Amino acid sequence: MGKFSKGILFGAVVGAASGLLFAPRSGKATRQKFVDELEDWSDLKEDFNDKLDQFKASAQALQEAADIYVDPFIEGINRDVENFMFQAEPRLDQIQEQVEKIQAELPEMPEKK
Repeated sequence: MGKFSKGILFGAVVGAASGLLFAPRSGKATRQKFVDELEDWSDLKEDFNDKLDQFKASAQALQEAADIYVDPFIEGINRDVENFMFQAEPRLDQIQEQVEKIQAELPEMPEKK
């Protein structure tokens, strides 16, 4: 049982005990109220556990979907980057050659002192 569930249970017990001690009702009415409160808390605990189970199932489904789709997506991105680099490298080499030609044809500028 998790800390949160234990905290809820502890709060319910303390609340019920406080209600019994400080209740302005008759013993029978107080006992009935106590029983009703316990049933309400029991229902709340069941609802909480159901929601927690649903959350766990959803998280598991999300993890399974991620396992199916994320790896192929990353592989596709990597292929696209490799293709881009394959296409870009010859162009970058051509640009570098042109820059070197331009630099070779420019007269040298005197250095500033």
